[in-house]
Parts: sequence; C-alpha cells; structure tokens
Amino acid sequence: MSARAMPAIILTLALMAACEEDPVAPDYQPADEPVQELTQDESVALFRGITRLSLNDEDNPIHPGSVVVQCPQGGQVEVIETIDEFQAQGDQEGTDMSLTIVPTACRMRNQGYVFVVDGDPHLRSQLHFETVPPGSSTEVVRIQGSITGTLGWKLNLRAGSCRIDGLIEATASVLPDPDNPDTGFFAGSVCGHEVKIDMSESLMPLNFPI
Repeated sequence: MSARAMPAIILTLALMAACEEDPVAPDYQPADEPVQELTQDESVALFRGITRLSLNDEDNPIHPGSVVVQCPQGGQVEVIETIDEFQAQGDQEGTDMSLTIVPTACRMRNQGYVFVVDGDPHLRSQLHFETVPPGSSTEVVRIQGSITGTLGWKLNLRAGSCRIDGLIEATASVLPDPDNPDTGFFAGSVCGHEVKIDMSESLMPLNFPI
C-alpha cells in the first residue's frame, strides 16, 4: 500500500468510529409528518364542548369577575366576565357582556372525542342581550354576539391549534314556552371549516343576569 493512500484510509476509519461511539445519533431520522388538522365533525365537537363548559355552568352562573370551571376529566377553564347593563328607550332593556375564556389542560369528552384543550391564548366572546318587552309574562331575550380566538388542542396522537371566528344569534323565552322553543346558533369558521352550529344547549338555560 502506498504512503499516499494511508491518510485517506485513516480518515475513513476515524469517521466510522465516531459515528459508532455517538450515543445520540439515531440510526434513522424519519421525515417530518404533515400537520393533521381536525375534521369538521371533530371541530364541531371541540367547539360544542368548550362553549358548553364556559357559557352554561349551573354551579357558577355568569357574574362580573372571574369564575373557574372544573373540566369533567381534569384541568379547568377560567371565564373572566365584564357586564354593562343599559336601559334602552321604549320597551327594550338589556345587557352587554364580554367574556374571556381561558382553558388550561382542560380534558373533556364530546360526541365520542376526548380532547385536551388549552388557550392559545384564549377565546373572546362579546354578547348583547335585549329583553322584549321587559316586565311581562311573555318576555323574550334576544342574544347577538361573536366568538373569536384560538385554542390549542390534543386528540389521541394529534395536536394543533384551532382558530374560531363567528357570530351568535339566539332567542329564548324568560319563562318556559312550549310553543316557542329556545333557539341559538353560531355561524362562522371553526378550525378552518365553515359551519353553523346549534348552541341551544350552550346558551340555555340562561345563566345570565337579564
């Protein structure tokens, strides 16, 4: 073997030894997997679960300040509320409400899916209530508003973020009225899907100071 070939052989052997002795070098580095988004059914389940927890908690009715709601399977949701009452002219009176919804490791099951939800950083809801006509036995509450913000989610082995942006419209009788059932809908974007979601179970019974 010529002296000219020796340095190249020594360098090759040294590189091979270094690779074998490196304990953190993986044998195989898989390619990054594409981000897996939520399906429309999963997105609706996530939305319904977090709004039902945040907006309709019988043990902690809505009032100004901060309320912490315990999630059914661990974690919590903090709901920070501000309320402004007003007296409109004529036969209308009502309330403007702002809610900041901050889940932390909130584990919940909805429609067969088990999510772990965090605020990214939070959801924000602006709601406007009007009672027409006030003081009568046929009072009807009309609700208009919005929900916007981003949630972080985990579902099985997947994880990601979900942007929510849409409008709320609802109508409810102050007293039970079988001839005029309560209605409530959210229409907008949830996790990239355009949806219209029934929110009757989230908004009613009304735990709001109307």
